[in-house]
Amino acid sequence: MQDKRIYQLIAKQLVEGLNEKEKQELNDWIAEPGNDSFYQEITEKEYVKLRLEKWSSIDVKKHTTAFEKEIGIKPVRRVSVWWQYAAAVVIFCVIGIGFWMAVGKDAEVKKVAGMDIVPGEAKAVLVLNDGRQVDLGVKKVDRIIEKDGKVIMNDSLGINYNQESGEQGVGLKNEIIVPTGGEYNLILSDGTIVYLNAESRIEFPVKFSGKERVVTLVGEAYFQVTASKEHPFIVKTKDMDVLVTGTEFNVKAYPDELEVQTTLLKGEVTVFAGFEKKEKMTISPNQQAQWDREHVALEVREVDPGLFMAWRNGRFIFRQDRLEDIMRTLARWYGVEVVFLDESIKNMTFAGKLDRSEDITPILNVLKATGKLTVNVKGKQIVLGVK
Repeated sequence: MQDKRIYQLIAKQLVEGLNEKEKQELNDWIAEPGNDSFYQEITEKEYVKLRLEKWSSIDVKKHTTAFEKEIGIKPVRRVSVWWQYAAAVVIFCVIGIGFWMAVGKDAEVKKVAGMDIVPGEAKAVLVLNDGRQVDLGVKKVDRIIEKDGKVIMNDSLGINYNQESGEQGVGLKNEIIVPTGGEYNLILSDGTIVYLNAESRIEFPVKFSGKERVVTLVGEAYFQVTASKEHPFIVKTKDMDVLVTGTEFNVKAYPDELEVQTTLLKGEVTVFAGFEKKEKMTISPNQQAQWDREHVALEVREVDPGLFMAWRNGRFIFRQDRLEDIMRTLARWYGVEVVFLDESIKNMTFAGKLDRSEDITPILNVLKATGKLTVNVKGKQIVLGVK
């Protein structure tokens, strides 16, 4: 049982990372005599490459047996779901070297996607109070002037409203729209930092005034709110409002998804959801408030915030997520259209991580390597079917 547990921890570490308790457990095992060299051997890239050559497709049932023989476990009639998961994860690690282990640069991967599919970049459109639109893309304007003379600075770090004192900008509202394949950073007039994900838009005052600091969000954003008990900060979405005084949190509220989520990293927030937003819950760090649009229910659960804020750190992390959800996330970033030729494909689950700056090809190769899917790329359209 201890061997099974250690293999699970190693597999999970390679694929999606460990929490602090799991890290300590694994480090304690590595510290025991003889274990360090074994650990180094089975996690070394060349070792993984050899396994990549050995297994050319993913068949969980088949390779669970092969994996048991590989590590010297006697076959049993029924393998627990827990151990199947561990074995499957390791198989994904060694097969999907580019995606599941984030070492794709060392692997010779056949190019599936064409040059049309590229990672997203910093780009957005700023809508001024009078309706004027300013491109914040590669050829961005450094200084933008609002109608009352307020100067808005724009540089490599994003757009900054926290530059000047005085009353300029009071009563004016701006909006930033981030398209598919984009992301952008924003510093509000109070110093609050906002990181906007692809297909997101935020409306906000050019200069905060009054008791509350209110912004309206569609899509996903990560907030680092400047503390002020006297002037609470409120993020409004269609289905959920988030009230804070100073904290770090992520809000995900895409119109095409069934869940609206607020995930807390630091501080404390109170969420309001439901009919007329009368349902109220307060969450603490490492908790997530989720509003289920389909079942009309609000719940709070313990989570690893790193999974939900990975995009902010330039990564994708998936933990046994549905293929439909994975491809929806990738479509926003890579600017592609995904077509499913069979509904059953959408419920296949995968785990893994990938740098957002990487090419999409390793991910598509992993899907092909299952032996169960066909993957065809036509320009910026990815068509998935049953093999």
